[in-house]
Amino acid sequence: MKCAEARNFVRLYLDSELDAKNSFEVEQHLESCAECAGLFEAEKKFDDRLGRFLRHGQATRALWEKIETQIAPSRSHRVKALWPLALAATLVIAASVIFLTRSRTLDLANAVEECHSAYVHQITAPEFSGPVPEKIAQQFGGRLDAGAFAYRPSEPAFTSSGARLCHVEGVPVALILGRCAETPVSMIVFRKSELDHFPQTKRKLESGDPIACSRSGRYQFAARFIDDHVVCVVGDEPRPVLEDL
Repeated sequence: MKCAEARNFVRLYLDSELDAKNSFEVEQHLESCAECAGLFEAEKKFDDRLGRFLRHGQATRALWEKIETQIAPSRSHRVKALWPLALAATLVIAASVIFLTRSRTLDLANAVEECHSAYVHQITAPEFSGPVPEKIAQQFGGRLDAGAFAYRPSEPAFTSSGARLCHVEGVPVALILGRCAETPVSMIVFRKSELDHFPQTKRKLESGDPIACSRSGRYQFAARFIDDHVVCVVGDEPRPVLEDL
């Protein structure tokens, strides 16, 4: 893939709306082209800054009183006083539309990114291998089962390092840690009944898509239903690799 073609895909790629083939080719190109990688990273940082701005902006009473003071003096100057406010409002609305259009990362992908990042940076490690210890099972509280810890990726290249009990947005999950070749990969498994905590992902999976894919930060994310569980895979691997795990 050439630079021009990769750059045409920047929005679709960052919004996780690019098909698997082109997504894989974009990732290969970014690994070999520092200039395009920098452009993609700058675009992502813009999205992040815009998101933080929109989340933390607040219209306080003091702000409204200041606006009213500026508007009140005289009718003859009202248009002149209002146009900066109208411009600011237009920019905020436009930024909101851009952010809502661009922000496509699934809620569950955002939630599990922290778990995987902690594993990648060796902040967390497996608690056990093999059967679930009784002291771990006692912490399920009826919301998880030992069967969730039995899942393993079907890919032969995956090597399990063990598992641990983790909580994602208050939901108890089986966190199965390992590597695909040399790349850290996390598998997160929880009961399907807990999916109400992640409405975006629930809608995606229940809409008929067999696999819900997204991207959060530098990690790809894929989730699917298997029996009574939701099984997610997270890692710095091309999307097709995660879909096959």
